[in-house]
Amino acid sequence: MPAPSAPAVDAYWNRTRRLFSVRRGGCVVAHVHALALSGCRFRASEAGRLRCLQQGARDVHAVVTGEPCAAPRPADAVRIGYRLDEAGFRRRDTDEIIVRADVVWLEPDGSAWALNPS
Repeated sequence: MPAPSAPAVDAYWNRTRRLFSVRRGGCVVAHVHALALSGCRFRASEAGRLRCLQQGARDVHAVVTGEPCAAPRPADAVRIGYRLDEAGFRRRDTDEIIVRADVVWLEPDGSAWALNPS
């Protein structure tokens, strides 16, 4: 029988604290400088994005969901990100919209890197 995996968490860049906030079950359970997640999905609410643009307010409407893991970032990881003025998470090299990745590394400088994003 395989060992139970860590429960999935949502992570997002907290602009006030300049750290990543980690949510489990809708509640923030930690603020961390860096984090690696496996089996990731990217979720961004288009309604939330448009509301932020219209009202000029900030809220959490884009997160990466995955299981915490301990994996070093390889040299071939791709820079990814989310911008309020563009729909969806995107590869920074090709500007292609992505919805999943094998592993995501959230770095202390606020950058995000992914292995096999698609």
